[in-house]
Amino acid sequence: MAAGSGERMKSNVPKQFIEINGLPILIHTYNNIKKIDNTKFIIVLPDENFKKWESLVKNFIKDDVDIIRGSRERNLSVRNGINHINDDSGYVAIHDGVRPFINEDLIKKLFNEAKKRGNAIPFTTSHNSMRRVDKKNNYAVDRSSYVQIQTPQVFQISELKKCMKNTSNYNFTDEASLFDEFDIKINLVEGSDENIKITTEKDLNYFS
Repeated sequence: MAAGSGERMKSNVPKQFIEINGLPILIHTYNNIKKIDNTKFIIVLPDENFKKWESLVKNFIKDDVDIIRGSRERNLSVRNGINHINDDSGYVAIHDGVRPFINEDLIKKLFNEAKKRGNAIPFTTSHNSMRRVDKKNNYAVDRSSYVQIQTPQVFQISELKKCMKNTSNYNFTDEASLFDEFDIKINLVEGSDENIKITTEKDLNYFS
């Protein structure tokens, strides 16, 4: 997934196309996972200026990948990518293009877990104390009761398509949230602290 605008980065270009060491962040992500066997890659790019971004990606990726248009919201862009898949018999991993420090081992672990349990969602625990905030006050909470969710999230293609077809909620923040709508159990799998999402300018320091 690389169809976002990256407004919080306050950059002239979407953050997935910011060049670090001569390569867009999206390409760093792709290069870290491109060697996974028996895998087809679909890259979803912004609808606005699509041809421009498609041309840029093709300058760096010479492999057989499918490049398609995204939409105005992330969940609609995910739909475009999933609906592009013709064979529903396998599994799909949906990954943020701005998580460039992903590695093959984690993805393979997630696929293996999904094949055993139907899906696999990576998480990390919080190392900091946490508080719940409402409109009037804030309260300490037990951090062991909360986890932070990452991508890639892995699902059976047929099951994910079925949920997307039957949902009335077009604003789910990730695909695990979509499955919650159908009371499908989410299988949490330990992720990696290094698998961060590049969100703001200071995050670019992780490339140093």
